[in-house]
Amino acid sequence: MIEVRQLTKRYGPQTVVNDLSFGVQPGRVTGFLGPNGSGKTTTARMILGLTEPDEGSATVNGRTYRELRRPICEIGALINAGAVMPSKTAIDHLRWLAAANGINRRRADEALGMVGLEAVAGRKVGGFSLGMKQRLGIAAALIGDPPVLIFDEPINGLDPEGIRWIRQFMQELATQGRTVFVSSHLMSEMALTASELVVIGQGRLIAAESVEAFTARADSSVRLRSPQLEEIVVALAIEGASLWRNGDALEIVGFSIEQIGALCARVGAIVYELSPQRASLEDAFMQLTATVCEYVPTSRGAAA
Repeated sequence: MIEVRQLTKRYGPQTVVNDLSFGVQPGRVTGFLGPNGSGKTTTARMILGLTEPDEGSATVNGRTYRELRRPICEIGALINAGAVMPSKTAIDHLRWLAAANGINRRRADEALGMVGLEAVAGRKVGGFSLGMKQRLGIAAALIGDPPVLIFDEPINGLDPEGIRWIRQFMQELATQGRTVFVSSHLMSEMALTASELVVIGQGRLIAAESVEAFTARADSSVRLRSPQLEEIVVALAIEGASLWRNGDALEIVGFSIEQIGALCARVGAIVYELSPQRASLEDAFMQLTATVCEYVPTSRGAAA
């Protein structure tokens, strides 16, 4: 497992990671989310011993990265898929990693097969697409058969088939009892892939809980369709409702279905649809990180 305790990192006057604490448990996929500039990459680098914390600690199975006797067999990571010599072939890159760490060279072939790159084993990495480099980076992370894995934006560059593959692959790794910690900006994929979340903003912890618990914290809305939306918008505005257009419907926050139905009856409006809409992971993320985003839009959308 991964344990982060009161982790802090400063660069000059800027505190990038601020008293951050959380744990990542084995046997599940944990998503690592946060707005741009929130400190995700810096946190991952401190876990991997690439950046020294100013305060606090980050441990893997109870030890810091530098205390691990054979780090590649304890924790595997994909941080930069492009960090491979372009003149090397895929299989040579993995065999070099294996040889440098006292691992049987057969493991290189196994790892390449696990990510579906057997057919291009002899091709030079310089000719690979970004998606192929991502797969190779995952194979490199697996070369030591580690129980803990960190993937930073592994979905970048993958086509739809590749995205589905990596989703299922990460879940399979978790079912093997591994600790899988993955960051991504694709909320729809995280909602399908992860069961747990660690969410940070401006270097501080916002949430460390299940996907279900996190989305339940966000405001749900009520979807309303009617041929008399203009009259309804005016009536809702008088009541102080928060709402926005979504195609031919309104999304209304802060009012129950019963309250909205009574208001529609009061103004004599015909209702085609009135249904609860539970917040998606993307909705919850936008709501709960709104105050810690580097760039904040002035409005969600036109109300009418």
